[in-house]
Amino acid sequence: MAEDTKYCLCCGENVPFGTFERNERLETTCAYCGFTLDVQNLWEPKKQEPAAAVVTESYALVTDDSTYTRKIIEDILKATIFSTHILSFQNGLELISAYSKMLNEKKTIDISIIDLNMPVMDGLTAARLMRSLETQNGAEKTPIMFFSAEKADENLRKQMQNLDPANYVNKGSDPDPDKLVARVESLIGYLMEKYKQKK
Repeated sequence: MAEDTKYCLCCGENVPFGTFERNERLETTCAYCGFTLDVQNLWEPKKQEPAAAVVTESYALVTDDSTYTRKIIEDILKATIFSTHILSFQNGLELISAYSKMLNEKKTIDISIIDLNMPVMDGLTAARLMRSLETQNGAEKTPIMFFSAEKADENLRKQMQNLDPANYVNKGSDPDPDKLVARVESLIGYLMEKYKQKK
């Protein structure tokens, strides 16, 4: 890989990048789509005494019509202890049915990882219904992460802006299981940096 490019999870290829300072951190982003490629603190974080652990119940939702892909995502989410509970669904309709109930029960949902192309109900339709349910219930918006082999075109980027907070990671089309695992690990690593480190 050339030194003047970095691999972008969103574009699925090596891309030129830009680096800028924001919130006392140095961020490197894709020049094409703006996806965050790397973040470095500009200060030494203070060491804190470990506090007594308080376990708050939270959920990660995984929706993909591939049983294999769902299992990989679930296993890595469990290994990183991303959330205390992980629920998985085969299509958008199953997700929306469960999500509506969870909002009524005031459950804490950390993330919803959604495939774009699924039978019964696709990922974008499910995401729009999630936002509608949140508005109806006066609930906080759950971050959405689309994980799909479909290319992130201009239309998808506009849709994600309307669904914010929403991001996209390219699943890749290579059938090699090891490469899919590597992509999922990159996905979870990105989610840990973007959402869990701020809590």
